[in-house]
This record gives sequence, C-alpha cells and structure tokens, in this order.
Amino acid sequence: MTSSTPLPTDATVAALRQLDDALGTTTLRMRLPGSVEAEAVRSELSNQITDYLLPRLQRLDAPLLAVLGGSTGSGKSTITNSLARADVSPSGVLRPTTRAPVLICHPDDESWFLSADVLPELARVTGDGAASGQALRLKPVSTFSPGLALIDAPDIDSVEEANRDLATQLLASADLWLFVTTAVRYADAVPWEFLHRAQARGTELAIIINRVPPGADAEIVPHLRSMLDAARLTDIAIYPIGEHALVDGRIVDEAISDIRSMLDAVAGDAERRAEIVRATLDGALASIAARVDQVHAAAASQDAAADALRLAMERVYADVRTSIENELSGGSMLRGEVLDRWQELIGTGELMRAVQSRISWVRDRIGAVVTGRTAATTAVQGEITSTLEQLLLDQADAAALRVVTTWEQMPGGSRVLEGDRTLERASAEFRSSLGSEVRAWQDDILELVRARGAGKRNTARVLALGVNGIGVALMIVLFAQTGGVTGGEVAVASGTAGVSQALLNAIFGEQAVRELATEARRLLLDRVGALIGRDANRFRTHLWSTVSPPDGTIALADAARRLEAVVS
Repeated sequence: MTSSTPLPTDATVAALRQLDDALGTTTLRMRLPGSVEAEAVRSELSNQITDYLLPRLQRLDAPLLAVLGGSTGSGKSTITNSLARADVSPSGVLRPTTRAPVLICHPDDESWFLSADVLPELARVTGDGAASGQALRLKPVSTFSPGLALIDAPDIDSVEEANRDLATQLLASADLWLFVTTAVRYADAVPWEFLHRAQARGTELAIIINRVPPGADAEIVPHLRSMLDAARLTDIAIYPIGEHALVDGRIVDEAISDIRSMLDAVAGDAERRAEIVRATLDGALASIAARVDQVHAAAASQDAAADALRLAMERVYADVRTSIENELSGGSMLRGEVLDRWQELIGTGELMRAVQSRISWVRDRIGAVVTGRTAATTAVQGEITSTLEQLLLDQADAAALRVVTTWEQMPGGSRVLEGDRTLERASAEFRSSLGSEVRAWQDDILELVRARGAGKRNTARVLALGVNGIGVALMIVLFAQTGGVTGGEVAVASGTAGVSQALLNAIFGEQAVRELATEARRLLLDRVGALIGRDANRFRTHLWSTVSPPDGTIALADAARRLEAVVS
C-alpha cells in the first residue's frame, strides 16, 4: 500500500477479522524447523490485528499511541516519569522494573484508553490499584498534551518471557515507536532486531539515546546514524539525553526538551497525527502478506508432517488387522488348550474313521457326547475366549509399540507423543473391553445357530446336540479355514476340524455351513476392527490435539487472499 491508498472500508475490517479468526485456529506446536519463528510471527500478527489495526481503522481520529520500548536498564521508566513530570512508572535497580505497562495520557483522552477497543486483552488498572502481568495501568496527567498517549513498556530483553512477549505486543500496537537505548548499548543485537521489524512494518520510529556522557553526542549520534544508514533504516529521528544527575528521580527538563517538543508538536497537529497514523497503518497492512506467507508455510509443513504420522499409524493398524485375520484362520487358534479341550470333548480317532462312511453315526456320537458334557463344552468356550483374548491383546500391544517407535523417528512425532509412555501398549479401555467383546461374539455365534436351526428338521438336530456344542464346532471350523470359506477346508490338528465340519454339514448342509462360517467370521472381524480402531484413536487424539485440522491452513490462505484483494 502507498499513501494514495483509499481510506479503509468496512470490507477491510471484515477481512482483518476473518484473518484474525484463521490465525487464532492455526497452531504450530510440532516444533518443526522454522515453526518457532512462525509461531512468534503468528502471535504477533494476531495481536497487532486485535490491538492496533481493528481499533485504529474504526477510529482514525482516536489519540495517537506512542510506545516507549527498549532494553533492560535503558531508563524507560525514568524518561516516562520525567515527561509526565510525575511519578507514574516505578523505576529503580530491581529488574525487571516495569512489570506491568503504564499508559500516560491527558485526562480528556482517558475514556478512549479505558475502552475495550484498545488492547482488549489487557485489564485496566486505575488509581493506586496494584497492576502486574497482563494489565495496563492508566495514569492520566494534566501535564501531558491531549491527542497523544505514551506507554512505558516492559523490557524487550526481560528475564521474564511474559514481559518480553508483552513488550512485543505493545510495540506492535503503536502508532509511534520511541526506542530507548543507551550510549554504551546502542549497538546491541536485540534492539536492532526490533528496529528492523518496526521499519519493515512501516511503524513511525524515533530513537532516544540515554545517558550520553558530556560532549560524546557529537561522536555517538553520527556513529548511530551511520549504522542506521548501513542497515537501510532511514529517516529516523535521534534524540540524545545527556548524562545528568537526577532531580527527585527525574531527568531535568532541558535534557528532554527536544523529545517533549516533538511529542507536543505531534499532539497539537491533527494533520501530522493523521500522517503518522496513515503511514503506520499502510506499513502494517502492507507487511501482512509476507507474515501470513511465513505462517502458512509453517502450517502447511505441519499438515504434511501430521499427514505422514497419520498414514504411518494407519498402516500399522491395517497391518495388525491383516495379521489378526491370518491368525484367526489356518489352525493358529487350534493349539494348546483349545485343541486339548475339544479333543477331550469329542475324541477324534474313532470319529475320523467314520467321517466319510457313517456321517449319521458321527452326528449321533458327537450329539451324545456333547449333550452329556455341558461343562466340557463350556470349558472349550472358555479356552477359545482366553486364547482369542491373548491373541488380540498381543497384536494390539505390538501395534501400539510399533506406532510409538515409528513416530519417534518421524518429524514432529515425539512432540505429538509428549512422552506418554502409556501409548506403548494397548489402552486400559482395550483391555477392559476385550473379554466382553469376545463373549459377545460367541453369543453372536449361538444366535446364528439358533436362527439357522429354526426349521423343523434342523430344530430337532440342534436340540439334540445343544446350541453351545454346535456353536463351538462352528468356531473350530472357522479357526481352521485357510483363505476363505469353501467346501474343501483343510482339517488340522489330527482331523479335529474335519470332524466339526462333518458334523455341521450333516446338520445344516454344506452350503449353509459356508454361509454360517462367513457370517461368523464377519461378525468377529467387525468387533475386532471396532476394538482395534478405538485403540488407534488414542494416537489420532494426540495428533489432532497438537495439530490444527488441515482446513485451518486452507482458511488462512483464503483469509489472506481476501485481505489482499481489499487493500491492494
């Protein structure tokens, strides 16, 4: 923007509000390269929109706001008190001296600064009330010219981070920046960073060099001017304050007369105030695009890193689902206690010799055994439950540990995990829900058997053999399948599954058994998938509580384009 830019409109204000909303929903917590710097830019820009641009655009005629900023021990509070001709800001050797910013203004202007339109996040303290931290102490003084207010800000290099952040926020809210340094510290690095930032954003600048030894201004001022020129910081007024003994803790009037005259001249000249306001507004608005680009680039990098973490986690849990599917077939479940209990229940040697030639005898033999051994049937169910629970728990534990290990090696992963070691194993919720889900699936199996045995012929067979016994047989067949349900399942564990298959075929028919096994497998995988999915949600929760949704990055770009269209 230039000085010929049209006056701001409601569209400018609306576009700034949209941008501020987008900045507020953009978080850069993953600590990727450049994200710390981008977060500082995001926070400062949001504060400047709220604290300066919006209130100033809506009240161009409001009093000019000057902020006195600088390094620790530069004498800002002493200068403030001297300009006010009153003890309005505490000064002394204790650091930090300015723990809460102090605003001095003419009593006629106090109402403007009491309103929530200016620096809305800072509470107001008037009179002799205590103020510290995020509060602004208002000190109206009749010795100050109306039309201009001055804030004594905390140190830009304060030992307290909150003070440094507040100083940065206040400087971004100023129409005019009076930067205070000293004769021995004007070349320090930190102040120059702020000078460059202010110049880049079009803020009106003046520099005060405090405690200049007698006669040294003839050397120090030209040297500082040459440094400013070399840094392309031009058209900046420099005001030296000679080293004098303080009178009642204040600088003598003649030492600050040039500064007072400049402030009085600005306060008394409406055109000059408007010129300063417009130049600072134009500069601030013109600087937004580059700052948003920096924030957007960091947000886009974070989105990419978050997406990579999400995909890595989803691959792990997709793999674990496949692994579970494989474990649930091919005989892996028919080992150890499950196999022993089933063989104890039905026996296999004699039965297998009759599977092909005496199928009705097999059915009657198993029916007699199963019907008379309810407790043994329950034991088989119990062993299936226990084995299935352990299989699923082992798989969930392995998946969780694999995600943690993978994330720790990826950009931003450790930041998302936040050292939460509970993520290395399946969750307590998973463990507590596992048994009930397996038992619920077994109940599903029994319901399938009851439903399929609803015909007169099947009902008699089911009643003769027992729903539980047939249900267990169906589970055994299911766990013995290799690669889907067909008519040619492979018998494992010395023909145990073959006996179960023969029994079910004799009761329901081969096609019905296929359908029963398919449905039983689907029900089990659905329950397992939901259980595993809920456990995986812990990682999603950690991820999305750290990272803004990708829509936020899109909204930020849209808001920036809208503002650019309005102010260009």
